[in-house]
Amino acid sequence: MPLSLDENDIAILKSLLEDGRKSFRQISRDTGITTPTVKARYERLVNVGFIKGVLPVFDFEKVESKGKNLIQLQGLKENVKRRKNVGTNAYNSIFQNEIADIEKKITSGLAINILCDFCDGPVYGKPRILKFADIERFFCCTSCKSGYSEKYRGRIESIKRKYDGKSET
Repeated sequence: MPLSLDENDIAILKSLLEDGRKSFRQISRDTGITTPTVKARYERLVNVGFIKGVLPVFDFEKVESKGKNLIQLQGLKENVKRRKNVGTNAYNSIFQNEIADIEKKITSGLAINILCDFCDGPVYGKPRILKFADIERFFCCTSCKSGYSEKYRGRIESIKRKYDGKSET
């Protein structure tokens, strides 16, 4: 069963599109959603694989070109190719258009397909969830959940110990 986004998820995503460096508290102020809820929703979207990362946007007009400056953008080859083909202002407008297109796609009820974290199969119905520290893992069945728990028991315990140590300080 896909995970459906609600209005809170949409508000959080749109706030992140404005500035991906915002803290959970800043997003909370922007959206009117409590900070713990913002954090939990963000982590859920990361855990299901919808948010893959937050990337910086570079203003190439600020770069001083003396021949020594090399900017390598790993993983953004397509954007670099576009940058070479158009001027900076055109590039910035392309980026703004891409963000606008993304905003149009993010609507309430958007369904995110979840894959099992153990067998990589689709999750039908309500997922079985394993929570530890501030991490959630999603499974298609109880046997995958228990198989994952058994296989990664040492790692899970280590993460729990680290997490408990941080929350005490």
